[in-house]
Amino acid sequence: MSDQGLTVFNGRYELLRRIARGGMADVYLARDASLDRQVAVKVLFPEFANDPSFVERFRREAKAAANLNHPNIVGIYDWGQEQGTYYIVMEYVVGRSMADVLRSTGPLSPDRAAEIASDVAEALSSAHSAGLVHRDIKLGNIIVSDDGQVKVADFGIATALAQRAGDNLTHIGSVMGTATYFSPEQARGKALDGRSDLYSLGVVLYEMIVGKPPFTADTSTAVAVKHVQERPLPPSMLGVTVAQSLEAIILKLLAKNPANRYPRADDLRADLLRYLDGAHRIPDRVAQPSPAPTTERPVAKARPPRTGSHPRTQSRTGPVQVPTASQPAVGGTGGSGFQPPVTPPPPPGGAPPPGGGPTPQYVPPAYYYEEVHRSDGWKRTLLMVLGLVVLLGALGFLAVTFYDSLGLDDETPPTGTTPSEDAALVEVPDVIGLSYGEADAQLRALGLEPEPSYQVNIEVPENTVFAQSPPAGQRIAEEEIVALTVSQGEIPRVPSIRGRNRVDAEEILRNAGFGVIVIEGPSQAEAGTVVFQEPAAGTEITEGDLVVTITVSTGPGQIFVPDVRGQSPFDAIQTLIGQGFRVAERREPSSDVPEGEIIDTDPPHGFPVSAGLEVFIIISDGPPLVTIPDVQGLLFDTGRLAIEREGLVIGTVTFEPVEPGSTDVGRILAQTPPPDLEVATETAVDVVVGELSEFDSDQSGVNPSDGEGSETEGQDQSGAADPEESADSS
Repeated sequence: MSDQGLTVFNGRYELLRRIARGGMADVYLARDASLDRQVAVKVLFPEFANDPSFVERFRREAKAAANLNHPNIVGIYDWGQEQGTYYIVMEYVVGRSMADVLRSTGPLSPDRAAEIASDVAEALSSAHSAGLVHRDIKLGNIIVSDDGQVKVADFGIATALAQRAGDNLTHIGSVMGTATYFSPEQARGKALDGRSDLYSLGVVLYEMIVGKPPFTADTSTAVAVKHVQERPLPPSMLGVTVAQSLEAIILKLLAKNPANRYPRADDLRADLLRYLDGAHRIPDRVAQPSPAPTTERPVAKARPPRTGSHPRTQSRTGPVQVPTASQPAVGGTGGSGFQPPVTPPPPPGGAPPPGGGPTPQYVPPAYYYEEVHRSDGWKRTLLMVLGLVVLLGALGFLAVTFYDSLGLDDETPPTGTTPSEDAALVEVPDVIGLSYGEADAQLRALGLEPEPSYQVNIEVPENTVFAQSPPAGQRIAEEEIVALTVSQGEIPRVPSIRGRNRVDAEEILRNAGFGVIVIEGPSQAEAGTVVFQEPAAGTEITEGDLVVTITVSTGPGQIFVPDVRGQSPFDAIQTLIGQGFRVAERREPSSDVPEGEIIDTDPPHGFPVSAGLEVFIIISDGPPLVTIPDVQGLLFDTGRLAIEREGLVIGTVTFEPVEPGSTDVGRILAQTPPPDLEVATETAVDVVVGELSEFDSDQSGVNPSDGEGSETEGQDQSGAADPEESADSS
């Protein structure tokens, strides 16, 4: 400890205040006493410090990220061990995360969003070249400094692409990251490469432009399933004005198959720079690339900053490598995503262009191009039509020739087919209606290869073939495949696997025909135990992919309180116990939540707490009770306002005559129910109001001091009651 009482790490880093909290560490603003500068210190949670895998992952972050030297990546200065835990010393960036920016300003302009995404892509390119995948690209990890520079932070769950043999820190099937920005392969627990980061960057770019991510749901599990199964709505369909080219870039980043995304971050950046330089639409025709004598294309020229946005930071010192004809920026199979740029072929013989003019600029094949308008379009259209006619004629001739060669019109062997060739063909038998075992044996006896696929069909008995391809009677070569569609019988139901260990749960689900998505998270349950499944046990799966998402406990740790609002107490208790919490009850009135349902929890939903904590479920007692105010003696209008202010209503109003000149005229003389009684809101309060009598007090027979209501107003004088009798009766 320092003299001022501050916590000091390594004798030089004075922790000033906590500025952020992540999934495995706290981040503090600190002062480096040796260099007299502000730094950020990330301190691992104490409960993780004794876990060798977490410590190794934390150490790897410091070592790997410290080797990254790029202006768009938050720098790492130091790391060490102190007070029973571990820490990393990082560059302190004065600015805000993009999550904070969007919360305060709303969606960004498409151009500004593209500028930020371009800088992030440049940072990722540097990391991917060093063999690192970030694995948690999200708005909260993208920081914009006060001078407009974009920086990527938190390589806390980065993992080396080239894993050492026996290094099991990152298992296939283990999911880490933030569900909103998961790539489909990350949600499935598959191996990751740089294209997974590009998918997450696509989610970020989508959210910056639209104002919300492409997939949202009540739980992180449901979001992960959407990343795997659903396609995002294009921003233009949500009413966002966005250029055709930028929308195409976003949708390519969000492709489910990694092979359909950009293979490298540099390819993405090249397309974003083309968009920022004015290429805003996708033409119908693709420009033909011209040879160029160089392998490089200079970075797009700088432009003056636009109003309301920061200028794009050009941090590279050399030209940007762009995709070539043999390695397109978009549309190829993608490969691993880390291929070196391919040099475009030079002009034959190295001769300059005819006429001594400037060398034509090489146009790399990319996702979109500016269309080149030509005046001879009608000639090319005519040639295309003529070519199509010739092609159709040739195809017709070939079809007739092929039909004649089959000899279907007579029983003579087809021309050009020898008896031995015809004998080598096998006629496909009709196996529809047979069990799969019988169909398999029959086809294999003929030298054919059956290939089954199972579908739900409640009209066909289980394990019975109800479709085949090729159809019966067609002649095919031996060893060719015959596809069989086999009935799966009844509609499959999701088996119950909560409480089982992960290995047994996955085996049960796969044997039942389900795919499995595994998400890991802390829980009071023993590590490796399934604590949650979606869909729930017994759910019928009638359409779509048969996929079950299971949440596997990693042991005690910080978890978020689930949202159980609107549930019954029984369902809420089951949900909380399943997450590893102890549960207690508390009741409160509520005008909005029906009696008996959950208002909220204490701590509230979404709050990070330690597993095993006691969580109170707050149950609605229905509308709150209110106290009836005392309005006797008040003027009627004043009393009515007092009653309505408490959430009550005026019921029956009865008038009682009073003597002329009395101060009770227009005042409330009595009320029912009486004052200070607690009743539900909207309860009616009946009142008696004083009214000037039509008769003299001598003749009315009503004693004003009685407080009795006159329900016989207008009766004759002979029927008037004696004042003494009235007093006695009261």
